[in-house]
Amino acid sequence: MKKFYTLFGLFFVFGLFMFVISCNESTVEPDLYGSISGTVKASSDNLPMEGVTITTNPGTTSVTTNADGEFSIEKVLVGDYSVTATKEDYSSQSINIKVTENQNNSMSFLLTVAPLDAKIPDDITYVSPADIEDDQSKLSTEVELKWRNGETEKGDTLRFDVILYEGADDAEGTKVVSNILDTTYTVKNLKFETTYLWKVVARNKELDEVEGKKWRFATEDFPTNPYLFVKDTLDSRDIYSWDLKENHLVQLTDGGGDELHPSIMPGGNSRIAYSAMKDGKFHIFTMDLKGENVFQVTGDKAIEGNHNDGGGFAWSPTGDQLMYGHHNELRIINQDGTGGRKIANAPENREFTQMDWTYQFNNHSEEKIVALAQGDQPFDNEIYLMNPDGSNMTLLVDNLEGTLSNPQFSFGGDKVIFSLDSLYEDDRGIQKDARIYSINVDGTGWTDLSGDDKTGNDLQARFSESGEKIIFMNASNSGSPENEKRTIWTMDPDGSNREQLIFNGEMPDWYNP
Repeated sequence: MKKFYTLFGLFFVFGLFMFVISCNESTVEPDLYGSISGTVKASSDNLPMEGVTITTNPGTTSVTTNADGEFSIEKVLVGDYSVTATKEDYSSQSINIKVTENQNNSMSFLLTVAPLDAKIPDDITYVSPADIEDDQSKLSTEVELKWRNGETEKGDTLRFDVILYEGADDAEGTKVVSNILDTTYTVKNLKFETTYLWKVVARNKELDEVEGKKWRFATEDFPTNPYLFVKDTLDSRDIYSWDLKENHLVQLTDGGGDELHPSIMPGGNSRIAYSAMKDGKFHIFTMDLKGENVFQVTGDKAIEGNHNDGGGFAWSPTGDQLMYGHHNELRIINQDGTGGRKIANAPENREFTQMDWTYQFNNHSEEKIVALAQGDQPFDNEIYLMNPDGSNMTLLVDNLEGTLSNPQFSFGGDKVIFSLDSLYEDDRGIQKDARIYSINVDGTGWTDLSGDDKTGNDLQARFSESGEKIIFMNASNSGSPENEKRTIWTMDPDGSNREQLIFNGEMPDWYNP
């Protein structure tokens, strides 16, 4: 055992000696650096070239030239390098260089314009959607087009145009995008129930072109959208329909001005009435559910009256007539524009501005009209009941403190709902706490439907066609109408279950297709 420890000690001493020797005689040497700089000019005019990419092999830092065509790469390990200058549409150039310690190694590049490719692009191959001959599926109104261009010369850069044709009769088509590098493009806002044709044109740098053949696809049927509302976009208010799915949001009007107060025709729901300005006056127009076949109903007697924003009209229960206010006259006109006549005069110093017409009054079969009579000020108003011929006009809601608006019958005609801001009166019509109320047709049973959770102003309330819900607009308190945030909500007839449906919208209507 003693011999073992003696031998171990000798090895330990020898190892320690070798460690000390190795520390004193290290072979690790420090890194040595130099730098690279230079200029790049165009061979055609010998002028400096900006934005040329400079790379090295082995790799270091990639840089680009400045406005004077100069570049610099600092702290480059000594050794042999290949330095390359590249710029689109120019032939690249490489120079070999040896980087030495503490030395700036300078070089000059002279780039020439790359030769144009001579090969014409191969025929274009379409990928999707499949042509109608192979697949008759109907697509949404947003379609992604894909294609392949085949092989071209190495280094060629192809650019593509996409041309869209709206049906076979569209001979010229519309170039929806030009000179793109991608082989995919999405076309949006297509029309429903339409067969489109499309083709791609490819070109190379030499401007040789190849046109693809035309392919066809069809879009889905026009949706049945139960919600109508007005949306304010780009300083214009237009009527939209929606089924609460984003791909089925349809803009129905685009008249260049404001199209307002959409109202679905009762019964068959085949037409939408709305108001629009013409020759400085609001007139009643109708259109079909696709926004087509527009017809102007009113003529020399337009919608006019105190503070009337064009909403002073209503359908008859059967949908064959429209009622509207013309100053102090309450008028009826056939939906084809004939038979216009006055049925009632407003009380003295008042004008009819908003109204509704029901076929079921107080839960039995009887037609009745409810109308708001407006004074000179927007807060000077009363609500009246009357027969369809204007007779038996009786006061339902007196001229209260605050602003009344938009009287509408309940589904059974036993109540009238309306908005009232009882806390604020303003000669500009600004409201701060408009709430939706219901009242029995005998004047009793006042009920606040807006409840305690309401903020802003609840306005433009009306019942759904089935009477199961009330749809209305809520406007935020911003101090000025143009800055108000307008959203569309529904609630139960007793004011419960408030639910926001549409973020940006006003003047709602709702039917059950």
